[in-house]
Formats: sequence, C-alpha cells, structure tokens
Amino acid sequence: MFGEFLQIIEFIIAIVLAILCLLQSGKSEGVINALTGQSSALFQDQKERGIDLIMTRATTVLGIAFFVVAILLRM
Repeated sequence: MFGEFLQIIEFIIAIVLAILCLLQSGKSEGVINALTGQSSALFQDQKERGIDLIMTRATTVLGIAFFVVAILLRM
C-alpha cells in the first residue's frame, strides 16, 4: 500500500520535474561565447530574478525529492 503511494508520488514528481526543466530559459549562450572566445557576460554576477528564480528553486527541491523517494522505494 505504502509502496504504491510512493510510486505514484515518484511518477508525479518525475513529470513535473521534466516540465520544469523544459520551461527554464536556456543558458547555453555563455558557454558558446566562452568556447569561441567572444566577449560575454559569462563571468559577471548575474542573479536570477522573478520566475527564473522560482523555477530554479522548484527544480532543485523536486530533484532532491525525486532521489529521496527513489531511495525510499528501494528500502
């Protein structure tokens, strides 16, 4: 009973985590500029704000929750 509940929770977390990862803005511009030698804002302090900050924190929390539930399922 408890195992089935954890499997459902794990499935929901996985779907929400995938959606959050796909919705986040790309940060590959800095990597490309660093590899090509172009000047970029790669090393400047840039803080995430607004929805980007919320999505980053939610992704971190859901990632941790995913692994905790996965470990609990294996016990």
